[in-house]
Formats: sequence, structure tokens, C-alpha cells
Amino acid sequence: DKFIHWSAAYQPQIFINLETNNYIESWNNQLKTNHLQRKRNRRLNRLISILADDIHADFTHNTARMAANIGRMSSKTRAARKRMIAAEEIN
Repeated sequence: DKFIHWSAAYQPQIFINLETNNYIESWNNQLKTNHLQRKRNRRLNRLISILADDIHADFTHNTARMAANIGRMSSKTRAARKRMIAAEEIN
């Protein structure tokens, strides 16, 4: 009972305004590192132009690549593909 009161994991009201996940954090880190070069930028027009030009093109390219199954596969996708190839060989 004392552990529940002590541990932040059992206090959901602490995280009520936290609406994020690991994917968003990773994407934010890539945005800062690759596109903004970790420079402090106070100009909004520069950020908007980077988002509109560079980020949109990269996002569209990655989405099309994943839809066409080009590039790296996850372990689940790879296992499903192996099963599909094995089933085709049987037929």
C-alpha cells in the first residue's frame, strides 16, 4: 500500500496532461538534429519553411516506401514474408 502512494506510476493524475509517446519523442529528436542542426532558432518563418519543404517531402517519401514494402522490414513483417514465400513454394 505504501508503494502505491510512493510510486509515480500508480498516480495517474501526475501524467494527466502528458499526451506523448516514444515515436513522437524520437521524431522530435530527429527534427532537431537533422533539420535544425540543434541551433536555437527564434524565427517562425524559417521553421515553417523547413516543415513545409524538407519535412513534408521526407514524410511523403517514407510513407510511400513503407506502403510499397521497400527498405527495412520489421521482424514481424519479415516472418510473415517468409511464411508467404514458403506457402507459395508448396503450391
